[in-house]
Amino acid sequence: MNLSLMDVLKFPIFETAKIVTGKNELRKKSVEWVSVIESPVENFVRENELVLSTGIGCYTDPHLFFEFVKDVYESGASALAIATGHYIYRIPEEIVDFAEENQFVILDLPWEIRFADIIHEITSAINRLQQDELIRLKEVQQELIEMFLTKKPFTSIVSVIEKELGLPVLVMNNRGNVAGGSAHIRDVWRMWNDMKKSEDEEESHHPIFSKMRRGESKDAKLFHMKIQSSEQNQGDFFVVAPPSYKMKLREANLIEQAVMVCALWLTSENAIAENKNMLQKEFVLRLTKEEEIPEQTIKEKAQELGLEIDLPYECLIGYPENLESLFYQEANNNNQTKKSWLENMMAYIEMELYDAALSINRQAMYAQEDGKMIVFLQTSEIAAQSTSNGTINQFLDLVDRRLNKLLPGVVVSWGIGKHQEGILSFYRSYNKAASALEVGRKQKGIGKRYHFDNTKISRLILNLSQNEEVQEITMSTISPLIEYDEKREMDLINTFIAYNENAGNVSQAARVLNLHRQSLLYRLRKIESLTNLSLTNPDDVFLLDFSIKIWLSSGDRNRSDQQII
Repeated sequence: MNLSLMDVLKFPIFETAKIVTGKNELRKKSVEWVSVIESPVENFVRENELVLSTGIGCYTDPHLFFEFVKDVYESGASALAIATGHYIYRIPEEIVDFAEENQFVILDLPWEIRFADIIHEITSAINRLQQDELIRLKEVQQELIEMFLTKKPFTSIVSVIEKELGLPVLVMNNRGNVAGGSAHIRDVWRMWNDMKKSEDEEESHHPIFSKMRRGESKDAKLFHMKIQSSEQNQGDFFVVAPPSYKMKLREANLIEQAVMVCALWLTSENAIAENKNMLQKEFVLRLTKEEEIPEQTIKEKAQELGLEIDLPYECLIGYPENLESLFYQEANNNNQTKKSWLENMMAYIEMELYDAALSINRQAMYAQEDGKMIVFLQTSEIAAQSTSNGTINQFLDLVDRRLNKLLPGVVVSWGIGKHQEGILSFYRSYNKAASALEVGRKQKGIGKRYHFDNTKISRLILNLSQNEEVQEITMSTISPLIEYDEKREMDLINTFIAYNENAGNVSQAARVLNLHRQSLLYRLRKIESLTNLSLTNPDDVFLLDFSIKIWLSSGDRNRSDQQII
């Protein structure tokens, strides 16, 4: 509540005062302080100040007197009260016209009214008002805390804050989700993206304003304070105001109290959410480990945890391949240990997964195990493989974009379970996704998406590679090439792979390998001489191709997992 100029002029001491100009402005002007000023004004007058003057410094010079009034007006003073009858007998018409034109209030005070009495009356009223505001602030604080303790809805708490401020607010949690408030999120985000700390402490030099940031647009102002608890970020508190709004200390104090209560509520909610999140992850991991869980048990537990289980889900397993190397590449990781940094990154990645699923309007369940991200993503209820493929690719495309913004250069391999596993098929879908990830990384290299349906030949080769007789045939076929490559570094194995993938077209294979045609022909003859196989014989080509695939799938080879065949 502010002391208006209208309120001030109702004091008995102003009974004989005359309003010379600005009668229509009395209710609009607030009085925050009162002072006595004579020429020159310079920077001795602050905004919303009632200025008292005798005109002693300029009464002999009309031009100087006009400049004095103009300076008081430009300082933002609420009004200028001039004591007439000694130095100034009549306020010049030039000054009256200027004040009327600029809607500036000028008061004519009889000389007999002592300035000291005016100052006493106004400062007493301001002090009473400040005491009333302090009492009201404590009442609001107590009311908000009582609402928190009695578990009132957060929307009700925010409504009380908005009513006291007379402005819309927006409260967001540390995941960037709206917790409460009536301010439009699009307007808030638009200004928040351009927000910068105010360079002019226009409202006050009080320390509370140093905690607050301000953003502006042509039609609104945005005030922001972080919501913190035990130095942990819990969210953000925004206030949207008209462009001409000037925040006062009362409103700033009220916001500080509101932020404190929001911190209590968000801390409590975050603790509940973290506990629920942990239980959900344990439940998801159980689904991946146990095949014969009774359907009723699954449904009851899912309902208890708020999970929609009666939907078609498909398992995706993501493995960030290079997080450790990214840790060492970070120029500034805030002195975090590697373990702490990796845990934080996995938590951030999980948030990106959550937001990506939300963006495409799909339910998703998450867990982590051995540095891998396990996601059960809701696919279309329509049993169409193309629709399921589209959902998964849309989700992963979005995840890739988000992760590359969060961690530029991150490489993630994805294993995707069989399409259209149906309802309550988590165990099967998980194992197929795990198989696709394992086989795909070995056969196709890292950083790709491996669909279980597309790994049939790879899975067959992987199983055959465990057979001792197959291993013996494989090594007897390609060991000469391996030994030659190690000694001469000619890379005959990759030469054959490129030749075979290009259907025996020497010119095309040479371009792929960036070799001269004659150099490629020399290598091909060397392959034939070392293996005693003919590259014009389909059976020999099949044997060599099959042996290389088996060798690349074996776990004890000294070759990169990024080998592509």
